[in-house]
Amino acid sequence: MAEKKRITELYGVQLAPRVMVRPKASVSVATEREKSDVLRSARLVISEHREVLIALKDR
Repeated sequence: MAEKKRITELYGVQLAPRVMVRPKASVSVATEREKSDVLRSARLVISEHREVLIALKDR
């Protein structure tokens, strides 16, 4: 099986070993519309920052 290439630097920032990252924001929703808005926003952020999230996961 091919070995994965690990990213050690991303956008000029050296990636350190894993550190527990705590959420800095929370969201509460009351209606289905608010829930769908939050989910859509989260998916948008994930898709736009996929490269960064994968690099952080694989460090």
